[in-house]
Amino acid sequence: MRKILALFLIFMIGASALFSCQDSGEKAPEGLQIAKISSEGGYKFYAPEGWSVVSTDDIAAAKVSPINNTSITFVEAAVPVGSIPEYFEESLAEFPDSIKNTMTITLRDERCSFGNANGEAYKYIYTYRYDEHEFACMQILLSHDDRFFIFTYTSYGDVNDALSQYSMYLEKVQLSIDAFTFTERAASEAPTYEKDADGYNLVSVRELSGFDLYLPEDYDVVYSSGYVKAKISGGASLSLSKAMQTGVGIADYLKIRRGDMQNFVSDFCDVRIAFSSEFNNDGEAFKDWPFDVAAENDKTIVLGDATGGRAVWEYTYTFNGRAYHVYQVMGVTERSGYVFTYTALEEEYSVHIEEIKTILTKVKF
Repeated sequence: MRKILALFLIFMIGASALFSCQDSGEKAPEGLQIAKISSEGGYKFYAPEGWSVVSTDDIAAAKVSPINNTSITFVEAAVPVGSIPEYFEESLAEFPDSIKNTMTITLRDERCSFGNANGEAYKYIYTYRYDEHEFACMQILLSHDDRFFIFTYTSYGDVNDALSQYSMYLEKVQLSIDAFTFTERAASEAPTYEKDADGYNLVSVRELSGFDLYLPEDYDVVYSSGYVKAKISGGASLSLSKAMQTGVGIADYLKIRRGDMQNFVSDFCDVRIAFSSEFNNDGEAFKDWPFDVAAENDKTIVLGDATGGRAVWEYTYTFNGRAYHVYQVMGVTERSGYVFTYTALEEEYSVHIEEIKTILTKVKF
């Protein structure tokens, strides 16, 4: 669920008659009603009293009335490969130009709280035009227990106009946000993994991801579908996914990623860049080189059994006052490009790096 803006635009406009209500018999906080209680998802989502509850199995939702599409929604999504601000920026890039060209973002990357969520939460407010209507939207992107969720409030008018519909319902929406409650999830069976000769778990599904990724038993798999993300410890994680930008060479891909990163981090510093193939520093891809270090040639770079071009990019940065160290390996197969990323707090980086390099040798495409 990368196109978060398009998802909720479609949801708000076209889905008014598709949902059913639920009645758990549990009492809601004052001024609110139950929109969804999910034992499997582990949460209680409340909507303003009097709104139409329109939740589904996967989405908690309510709207003002059958004819007023002002709505709030809450949904779990795939854990982002990068940070939440990066996720938002990448989603904007995928939005149709017909909408994106009308969009005004009035608030971005503002840290906030969301009910009793124990992870990071960021607020975004923006307006856009669609089908001759001006929509106003507030989104909170948040994490809780290594999971990722999206809350969206969508209405009409100018977010700065106290008389707009957006402003009219904002106080009631804030009641829903403050009352949101994560609960203990219903127990589920632990996954059973196939193991290799060294006891590493096969944590990916080739039919979905296009690769086999083997990880040590003590790694916690956060997400495994089209890509894989795993938690190594409280301060370190890894991911393997297809490259987000297609049709560009590795050098150009690095430039794009570096520009994206610098939009939301500070103290960015390149440590090392190396390519497995011979390259020409005077070539087109190396013009206007934005990196802090010169590129090297290293034929020993490994990303599993990928035999196409490969590259290593090591860099550091500061985010929310914490220093991070990243070791990223890119590789090209006959059909696709892939990116492996190991991210750790600076003080923890060296603890896992040798094991990371072993993991890289085990990948199969």
